[in-house]
Amino acid sequence: MRDLIYIVIETFYKKATTDILLGYHFAHFNDPNVLGPHLERITGFWEMQLTGKVSKPIEGKQFQLLFTHLQLGIKRGELGRWIVLFHQTLEELENEFQTQAPEDLPEIKKITEEWKKRIDFFKVRFETHPAMFK
Repeated sequence: MRDLIYIVIETFYKKATTDILLGYHFAHFNDPNVLGPHLERITGFWEMQLTGKVSKPIEGKQFQLLFTHLQLGIKRGELGRWIVLFHQTLEELENEFQTQAPEDLPEIKKITEEWKKRIDFFKVRFETHPAMFK
């Protein structure tokens, strides 16, 4: 499962780092020494969200999702764009399994649907946080 999550995270970051709306938030990830550890950390975060556990220790301090993103000064439209890119990435994964491993598609759809539910949960948390969009 972790390998699959890593692939999704890596694919998403390839999009986000070059995205016209979001790319500037990810400029520091042009350095592989920064990006690699971050991808591992975010993979661990999503593994915990999707499975309730992590198969590799997560480096660094505990996740403070809202606090970390508050410091970025994210705009409401940027949050929406992040969600669009993430959903596109999950849909691409489903399409890839549909053509390359259709027997695994039901399990992949189950994973991506849960992932989308978690994204929706975080979207609401961000949108309702009083200090998120000033």
